Amino acid sequence: MQQYIGKIVQLIYVDSKKNVSIRNIKILVAGEARFMAYCYKAREVRSFSKSGVVDIEVLHLKNASEVIQSVR
Repeated sequence: MQQYIGKIVQLIYVDSKKNVSIRNIKILVAGEARFMAYCYKAREVRSFSKSGVVDIEVLHLKNASEVIQSVR
């Protein structure tokens, strides 16, 4: 996850209740098992488990409004 710090990525994520979601996030801090990121869908900083990440892809956007529009 270290390589994604400061970048906006699209994440396919499975939470502890087995709910699957697609989220656009900006990764802020990454530890061994978890990472903190600003979630554009929730509009707040969230904690994510690395084990819940199914897929991750860097988003190449022209401006921040594209991130907001893509999660609606």
